[in-house]
Amino acid sequence: MPESIHPSTIPPDGAAAIASNGAPAIAPAALPDSRENLLYVDERAPLTAREAMRLLLKSWPFVARHRRLVAIKCALTFFSLTFFLMTPWPLKIVIDNVIDGHPLTGIPAAILTPIVGNDRALMLAAVALFLLAALVLIGMVGDNSGGLNTDVNSGGLDQASMTANDANTGDSLWNGLFGYLEARVTIDLTQRMNQSLRTAIYERFIRSPLALYADQKIGDAVFRVMYDTAAIGPAFYAGVLSPLASILMFAMALLVLSAQFSNQPVIVVIAILFLPVVALGAGVWGRILRSQSQAMRESGSNVMAAFEERIAQVQLIKVFGQEARETAAVDRASWASYRSTFRMIAILFALFIALMPLVGGLLAYVIYYFFMQVIAGRMTLGDVVLLLSYGMMLINPMAVLGSTWAILQLQVAGLRRVHTVLDRLGEPAAIGDAGELERRIDLLEFRGVAIGYGATTVLTDVSMSLRAGQMAALAGPSGCGKTTLIYSIPRFLEPQGGAILFDGRDSRAIAPDVLRRRVAFVFQSEALFSRSIADNIRYGNPEASDAEIREAAAMAGCAEFIEQLPERYATILGRRGARLSVGQKQRIAIARALLMRPEIMVLDEPTAPLDSSSESNLIETLRALSRDRIVLIVAHRPGTLAMCDRVFFVHDGTVAASGTHLELERANAAYRAYIARTASEIHL
Repeated sequence: MPESIHPSTIPPDGAAAIASNGAPAIAPAALPDSRENLLYVDERAPLTAREAMRLLLKSWPFVARHRRLVAIKCALTFFSLTFFLMTPWPLKIVIDNVIDGHPLTGIPAAILTPIVGNDRALMLAAVALFLLAALVLIGMVGDNSGGLNTDVNSGGLDQASMTANDANTGDSLWNGLFGYLEARVTIDLTQRMNQSLRTAIYERFIRSPLALYADQKIGDAVFRVMYDTAAIGPAFYAGVLSPLASILMFAMALLVLSAQFSNQPVIVVIAILFLPVVALGAGVWGRILRSQSQAMRESGSNVMAAFEERIAQVQLIKVFGQEARETAAVDRASWASYRSTFRMIAILFALFIALMPLVGGLLAYVIYYFFMQVIAGRMTLGDVVLLLSYGMMLINPMAVLGSTWAILQLQVAGLRRVHTVLDRLGEPAAIGDAGELERRIDLLEFRGVAIGYGATTVLTDVSMSLRAGQMAALAGPSGCGKTTLIYSIPRFLEPQGGAILFDGRDSRAIAPDVLRRRVAFVFQSEALFSRSIADNIRYGNPEASDAEIREAAAMAGCAEFIEQLPERYATILGRRGARLSVGQKQRIAIARALLMRPEIMVLDEPTAPLDSSSESNLIETLRALSRDRIVLIVAHRPGTLAMCDRVFFVHDGTVAASGTHLELERANAAYRAYIARTASEIHL
């Protein structure tokens, strides 16, 4: 026997060793024993500032791939800032120049004097025309724009409800035509960023090793795909666009103030003081916000998992009369999610209370100072209105910059749960070459294979070979590892030691997608989609014609009952094929496998739901198929085993013996005992 390939043969630098058969000895990626190790153990550690920054940088590619929309959104946002600079001026002109009769000075004089001179009626008309145009274009009246957004009342305070707006954000600083244009661009960008991340994480779950789903809560996976991915939009808007716009706004407002009120520096000083005040609060509370945001998302995930599991098991719940108990369990999970949100609100309120004395003190001083200037005759009332408006234009950017880090903490927890999946899940690619297969598979060999789940080894030293033209069977007691063994053929599981060879090539040197196009599976518990029968049969070969579908159905023995249905192949099946019997679902699953025209067919207990006549017909069909392909059946029934060319007996953690059914009955006592026990169970 050739030397076994084992992960210990991999050199320290990661290069693949070469086994005696010329195939690369590739160490499989270790699969942890449980979901705690696979996804969640890293998430239990506190989120540090360094980790938060790393997550934000890792998320940038999902934004950058939509650079055209990003550029348009940035341009619209920055352009809209120029309108903010104009919003305080109409009120100042009306107060000082129209009502009080002061002559125009500074910037307004440079713009309006050539047009209206000192005529107050014309000044008022010019202001009115400006406000009318602004109302149509940007919905602006006075110094306060009516910002446009697509937020809706989501109906709850749990994480899932609150995330609905994050996933569909479309907003603008303005209303009117300009605002609707920007909102449309924003919602398009939000959807595209979210869709990119959502598709990426969904693909990772779909391509994950089957071992993951032995422990992974489906509801948690759905929550990560649907809700955690929505963090990408707010992270970009709050973490990149808003700070950049704030810096630009501060610079523009400062420039205007310097031109109009060069002798009043106090407003600039007060505005700059807002940055350290707000930043101090954000820095102190940042870790608390990150931790609570993580707790909110975990509790929201638990609610989704609780709903999913109980709906999936509704039949069992009804049979045992546990509706009240399970409703109470979901209710507890839902209230836990709400409590997490309430705690977050309390934290934000505490932060607000802590900062208000400092912020309020600064604002009070500004107002007091300006009105003292009016009383002293050094400023007009219109100047106060203008300065206070521009003061807010300076203060708001400082507040935004100071709070950016705190706001990002609410999204970082979601990005962490997304990147955990992107970093940790996914199947290994082929190593050593392009991973293609140039010709049909005629020989499948197991050489000293050890196989299992993570650190748990189920089978060791498995050696057997299967050839095209041969129908083989795997037999053995329940739980002995037969399903584990067949899952290793299409790389659902990776060998822990030894090698699985296809015409002499190590399976780990063949891309999983390439390999699975050559291997068809019929699972023991077969599930169907809630689509038409034709769609279910065509699933593995979408281009198959109707004639090919009917041919596969006839070969699988399901054409007769399909033709008796009112809509025949167009019949829509219920959830998981609930409208069909177990035997009918199995036949459709076999037809689906046959339509792939595979080179290897693996069937896990295909005859279990069939009567003896149907079993014989199916075995004859499989025997005909095995003339030019490899057919491997997992079986218990002695009649099925007797009709196979070779039987591999799985016992005591390995393939203990092989031969025909009669040969094993004569020569192997453990096999005789197994057959006797199986026969008695079948006839009970």
